[in-house]
Amino acid sequence: MAALKEPVKIFIVQSLACRDTPQEVADAVKQEFGIEVDRRQCASYDPTKHAGKNLSKKFKDLFQETRQKFDEGL
Repeated sequence: MAALKEPVKIFIVQSLACRDTPQEVADAVKQEFGIEVDRRQCASYDPTKHAGKNLSKKFKDLFQETRQKFDEGL
């Protein structure tokens, strides 16, 4: 797994919160940041999935806030 910097992590969390699939997020990270990220690594930033169960509170809160705003905008 690649070590990711904070802006990339935030991008992944917010993209997943907006209901993008881990593969879509991995592709977007490559396009936006030029970094190869595995879809499984992206999935670990989704606290609603088993892979994201150990996500930090900061990112869980960001995910929930982004998901709520996204759903309200639909």
